[in-house]
Amino acid sequence: MTAAAVKPAEPAPAFRRLFSPFRIRDVALKNRIVFQPHFTALGNLDGMGSDDHIAYHEARARGGTALIVFESQAVHPTGKMSRRFVSAWDPTVIPFYRQLTASVHAHGTRIFGQLTHGGHTSLERPPHLLWAPSQMPEPSSHFSTKAMDVEDIEATIAGFAASARNALDGGFDGVEIKVAHDGLLRSFASPFFNRRTDGYGGSFENRMRFTVEVLEAIKRATSDDFPVGVRICLDEFTTFGYGLDYGLRMADHIERTGCVDYLNADAGSFSSYWMEIPPAAVTAGSFRGLNAALKKQSKLPVVAFGRIAPPRLAEEMLEAGDADLIGFARQLVADPETPEKLRRGDAHLVRPCIACNDACIYQVGQEKGIRCIHNPAAGRERQIDDTVFAKAPKRRKIIIVGGGPAGLKTAEIAARRGHDVTLLERWTLLGGQIRLAARQPEHQLVAGVAEHLEAMVRHLGVPIRLGIDATPELLAGENADHIVVATGSEPNLPDGAGRSSEQRSEALELGRQVRPEIPGLDLPFVHSGDAVMSGAVSLSGKVLVIDNNGHWEGAGTAEYLADSGCGVEMVTPDMMVGGDIESGTRTLFYRRAAIKNISIRPGLALKKIAPGRVTLQPVFSGAGTQGFGRYLLVAGDDILVEDFDAVVAIIGRRSREDLYHRCRASPLLTGVKISRVGDAVAPRLLESNIAEAHQLGLSL
Repeated sequence: MTAAAVKPAEPAPAFRRLFSPFRIRDVALKNRIVFQPHFTALGNLDGMGSDDHIAYHEARARGGTALIVFESQAVHPTGKMSRRFVSAWDPTVIPFYRQLTASVHAHGTRIFGQLTHGGHTSLERPPHLLWAPSQMPEPSSHFSTKAMDVEDIEATIAGFAASARNALDGGFDGVEIKVAHDGLLRSFASPFFNRRTDGYGGSFENRMRFTVEVLEAIKRATSDDFPVGVRICLDEFTTFGYGLDYGLRMADHIERTGCVDYLNADAGSFSSYWMEIPPAAVTAGSFRGLNAALKKQSKLPVVAFGRIAPPRLAEEMLEAGDADLIGFARQLVADPETPEKLRRGDAHLVRPCIACNDACIYQVGQEKGIRCIHNPAAGRERQIDDTVFAKAPKRRKIIIVGGGPAGLKTAEIAARRGHDVTLLERWTLLGGQIRLAARQPEHQLVAGVAEHLEAMVRHLGVPIRLGIDATPELLAGENADHIVVATGSEPNLPDGAGRSSEQRSEALELGRQVRPEIPGLDLPFVHSGDAVMSGAVSLSGKVLVIDNNGHWEGAGTAEYLADSGCGVEMVTPDMMVGGDIESGTRTLFYRRAAIKNISIRPGLALKKIAPGRVTLQPVFSGAGTQGFGRYLLVAGDDILVEDFDAVVAIIGRRSREDLYHRCRASPLLTGVKISRVGDAVAPRLLESNIAEAHQLGLSL
């Protein structure tokens, strides 16, 4: 019996509507869940798809998704938005298509392919031409565009038709064209981008003509029973772009062609990138009204979009008639098994998307392949199967010290492999630094990482002992085969100014770690970000935040202080605050910083702190221009800051590694394997810690 023929068990009562069948034309769907198209950067540089593509999408099919819309593919050489875009117009792509579609069909899942031309948002650098309706600088990239000739338009239409035919021949169940956040067809439809006065501009009908001709060409190139959908931008979300009324008018015009079998809702543009892929700062469910407006108007099936979380919101939207199908993208990146877990009643075990965009979007933008901060298998499905774990050859007793993300992940994987695992945590709550990060404004969702890991560890029956301050002597009494030290990190400040360890650090005394050589960090009015976010100190008045971190530790702490009523001034030696934060998320932080009157001063390094005075130095100056000196960064003249009540110094972290070294040196633990993981090895971002813990768990 094939996978498609297996009759599934009854779905959990809470999601009966979500798991009811549906049809798009003659394509039968086993439930209402759609894996939305999104660029993965898993393609090969020759324009062909990869085995990683196949494994990635098969994992989502195996997890119970009904319909996959395969990522945007270019219909013309000028339309590639990345070197790793699949070249849909090229017939040599068909063998890849057949492998991809067969792998998905084997699990009873249907698959459509999305076709697009990047237009003015093509990401290849010049001399690559950016085709557009009218010549103007692209607002989000500043590159100027080529106003397309009629021959260019005709070539693009032919490319759409050829690409759709290749998709049909490659086994796809349908195609979707993109009139959405990026791409040529939306820009032709947009009054801001399209200033033409010929047959492809001027009037509303002429602006829509390109899209209509593409749809008609696809129908001629394929067959009447081959479904065609449209991803439609309902609101550009800019001060100069179109809004919902215009977007609904576009959708109605497209529906009236008779060439379309469903509409896939969307919003945002490259000039409002954070609305295309909304981060945590954009409230979940914010786009429900847009979906409902489209469904109210349309007789076609509508796929809903836009951070539909938690999963029960999907059921509510279907019950209310806001949409016919529910589109998930990042949620299924985070947990490909989301549909199956919901169906069988295990919603509490779903690994939630926390909308951080740190790995899925940030990595893809650098063409490094899609990732997820707390799903190490994302984009690596050929190497990592996160659903099946081989049992360890020998069951061992493993003690894990530390209940932060690295310790919890190690415990989960080790327990899934059959080991006898016990977790010890010093504090009364699990989660480590995640608990502090979740107190930052607009960062509450990051707590979902710790909550999921804790749920998994408890589900696996791992004993958790809280309030245990582990020592070599205590650990010796556990009779463990293997001890994993996951004690995390702490601010790299002097004793009493942010350290949470009672004992002096042997690592510092041995020169294994180095304190910042900045005078005044030990003064009583200097505090760590951890002390602020944990509530150990409560600040008021004007606070100077020194951000040498470049990520959320500085930005989030500053915003927390502003929300607490403090006047906040941020100083960073970098050219911007939050330089390592994903660009759309960072843009919204800057917007909130302006609203909250947070002053930001880039390019200034902290030199020293004294009572009532902080000395800063410009990173760049005109000094020392002789010989090789012109290539060195010579600090500028001192700048004094005197109007402040407190300083929060975020200048790095150091590992809490003392316990690890004491255990290794203890004669009481001779013969016991000692490992460490996460920040206890080196302070890093969450993604690295969880990936490392996953690998360690597999090796135990």
